[in-house]
Amino acid sequence: VRLDPQHLTAITTTFPNYPLDKLFLAVTIFGNGQCKFGLSDDEVTEYNFSTYNDPPDGKRTVIAVMTPPLPLDEKVEEEEEKQQQPPLFQILGQTTLLLERDVKYGTKNRPGKFIAAQPNPQGQEGGGYTRIHQEFDDPRFFFHQGRLWVLYRNGPLFGYQDQIQNPVHFELVTDDEEGEESGGEGKFVAYVKASETVRVCCGRNIALISEEPRVVNGGGGGDDKKAEVGWMPSGALKALTWVDPVTVVDVDLGDVTNLLVKDHHRQLSESEIDKKEVEDEVILLHTDVGRTVTHNHRRLGSAKKPKSNIHGTNGYLVPLPSSGELLGIAHFHRPEHRKESNYALHGHHYTHAFFTIGRQHNSEGDENTSFQLKRISNEFLFRALSVPIGEKESPNDGDIIQFASGLDVYGSDIDGRLVISYGINDCEGAVMTISMAKLQQMLIEVEPGQEVVDLMKAAT
Repeated sequence: VRLDPQHLTAITTTFPNYPLDKLFLAVTIFGNGQCKFGLSDDEVTEYNFSTYNDPPDGKRTVIAVMTPPLPLDEKVEEEEEKQQQPPLFQILGQTTLLLERDVKYGTKNRPGKFIAAQPNPQGQEGGGYTRIHQEFDDPRFFFHQGRLWVLYRNGPLFGYQDQIQNPVHFELVTDDEEGEESGGEGKFVAYVKASETVRVCCGRNIALISEEPRVVNGGGGGDDKKAEVGWMPSGALKALTWVDPVTVVDVDLGDVTNLLVKDHHRQLSESEIDKKEVEDEVILLHTDVGRTVTHNHRRLGSAKKPKSNIHGTNGYLVPLPSSGELLGIAHFHRPEHRKESNYALHGHHYTHAFFTIGRQHNSEGDENTSFQLKRISNEFLFRALSVPIGEKESPNDGDIIQFASGLDVYGSDIDGRLVISYGINDCEGAVMTISMAKLQQMLIEVEPGQEVVDLMKAAT
């Protein structure tokens, strides 16, 4: 079960008129984006942009509960897909994601470089520990052992090499408990606990793997017999740290798994707090081929091995049961550096590509334990949604910055729909769907052992 309903009681109670399978969760961050980049003061006023350069009280990460006004699996003709569509989702409620300060949060020991544990000033009657909003930058959801997790960065407190992950807890609140903490919407709050923080080093925009389908017999290699696909037992959480070369590592969750099975309302004892604050926070990872992952070098093989600059994935690799693969989306931007230019503060001119990875096990017991690139699409753009002043429709072009980080399949991976969420110009977000039949057409099979860099050609 991807999400155990017992962990979503606060949501189902808040929205009793909507069955759980009709609800969607989204996460986004509000901060110092690039909405005003290149605009004059007069243009900022004319277009009604905020006059703040930075959020007055820090970045906020918001979780929204949504539902589609129309069924996502309705058949859409190809010509209709090209036209402007009404919004895919309506927001039912939202809340600011909070940090519960039950242990020290952050890896530094200098003042201002970590957040200390802080019990609720009202004592036990007020409950546990104080909760504050915190910088959960570039957030993405993933699933593990029936729970929702959030993957993010917090450079000021953890550095910029690591990605951080926590399980998300939802809690019902009464009307008089709402307000600043709940984001002013709905009757639920969402929070993560400092004691349940896990670090993963050191890829660019890591994707997690919890559900793993695998081909167990037949198929491929010109064999007309349909492949038999089985599900790997739910076990260790894995992370795709690099798309090129494909690098998958085991994630050590430490004590977090044990903490989750205990009463999540219980307050840690002082001895537990001390233990959590002094234990080594470096998470040791191992690749799926048994190599130790270091913090300073790209994994797998020689550092001089050619590699492309593809990076940036969805937070959770989506299982494709029909083929035993895991689906992701990644991007390039040109130039590769993140220096400020006339176009943007950081990277610009993005293109995306879908890809799949997988590994195979056959009936003779031979098993290739390493993940490999299986299929990849050509690069593409999302058509710009903005309609220029004086025009009636959006141009047949893409935005300077497009960053897809949300991906999931609704229905079958053969004839269902792929839901994609992406950011535009580091300023706003969008959601679109395409048919899984179209996606399957876009994915091109690669030769065994080929990496992305082997498939790239110079533009002509």
